[in-house]
Amino acid sequence: MADFLTFSNAIIAALLGALALVAAYRALLTSRTPQGATAWILLILLLPVLGTLLYLVFGHADYKSFERERRKSDEDMFDMASEASVAHAPSRLDTFARIARLPVTEGNDMTLLVDGKATYDAVLGAIRSADHTLFVQFYTIKDDDIGRALRDALIERARAGVSVWLLHDELPFFGLPRRFKRSLEQAGIRLARPKGPSRLLGPFQFNYRNHRKLVVVDNRVAFTGGLNVSKTYVGRNPSIGPWRDTFARIEGPVVAQLGLHFSSDWMWATGEDLSDIASATPAETGGMRAVALAPSPAEGIAAGNLYFIALAHAAQTRLWISSPYFVPDRDVLTALRFAALRGVDVKVLVPGRADHYVTYFAAMAYFDDLRSAGGEIWTYDPAFIHQKVALVDDDIASIGSINLDVRSGLLNFELTVLFEGHSAASAVEAMLRTDLGQATRVDIDLPDRNLIVGMLARIARLFAPVL
Repeated sequence: MADFLTFSNAIIAALLGALALVAAYRALLTSRTPQGATAWILLILLLPVLGTLLYLVFGHADYKSFERERRKSDEDMFDMASEASVAHAPSRLDTFARIARLPVTEGNDMTLLVDGKATYDAVLGAIRSADHTLFVQFYTIKDDDIGRALRDALIERARAGVSVWLLHDELPFFGLPRRFKRSLEQAGIRLARPKGPSRLLGPFQFNYRNHRKLVVVDNRVAFTGGLNVSKTYVGRNPSIGPWRDTFARIEGPVVAQLGLHFSSDWMWATGEDLSDIASATPAETGGMRAVALAPSPAEGIAAGNLYFIALAHAAQTRLWISSPYFVPDRDVLTALRFAALRGVDVKVLVPGRADHYVTYFAAMAYFDDLRSAGGEIWTYDPAFIHQKVALVDDDIASIGSINLDVRSGLLNFELTVLFEGHSAASAVEAMLRTDLGQATRVDIDLPDRNLIVGMLARIARLFAPVL
């Protein structure tokens, strides 16, 4: 009997070992970054049973099929967009347009919306003025007074005959109550959730999330930026406190590109093609050139990382970036450091308080890398700052959802609009000067911080590939 048990244990151990090797090989093939692959392989080989189980639940997914099918889903729409109204003279946005696979457009206008009240007032006002169509997309919508105000405005327009499509990337059991969604559907609003790769957890997807925030009204005016929909974004979340954020109101031909990005997400989520509705190009309304860049983890070029690298290479005198998280990919960090070494005024504005402690401490481990090359890190003191804004020299500004971290660069669907024009840049400059006036420059090296903070920062940096 003892010999049989010994033999059975050996068989079980061999099977578990073989499964661990297969899991490690799959991690090598499918991980988005070498660091991520290394982390999974080490965990699996050091703790075969636990590591393999964790990988099967949280790590394993059919990413390649997802990327291939999503790219195919988008191809026809992007081919159609290449025929839209374009800027014929060379533009400083040309590199970004190549990353976006969309043309630079002429004749756009942009108005900054600072913080939640200004944003929600403008967005809800535009929604209530809709005559024909509404595309609405947010990563987070909460069942609070802010979320219900959006719901009620959409229902009122739907009952008035406006066609409404709503995309919301929520996790099952952690999203909106069924009654909230039923009230939307009963009013005739089409409601969908973006899809991720096939995996054991199904819709419990922590990577490949759709982080875009977008409202398009009658294919005439659009809004995008950093805010989601909840009382948090007007500073009424006691666990976080005050909130600083930015949105933009946009008019002109670039609105058609934003409608295209919504259409591509809707097509992937539901199979319904909205390209005919989104394809009409709005009239020129201002003097700005613009392009809508929407990084996708299904692409093979890491467009989110290339966006930041292109910002760094475009900068001749100034590059100011505001981001709630600073956990850059190595290539992005190198580009920022090289810009600083070229003499560019590189400033990165980050929160002085945390909403997620791992990313907060991980950022501290990267501060010295930029500071050693002559770049500056500033921490915003009055509130948590969540805006995703960039300013290049005196003529390029970007407002959107892209964070300066690995997740935005490689793992999430993101969106930003880049504007070329002195009026856009001067508006963003004035806003950032106000923010920097309420911020503190980081002048302390990580080894000089207290022991606990230094230890937490170094440990948190180990998780950078998945942050």
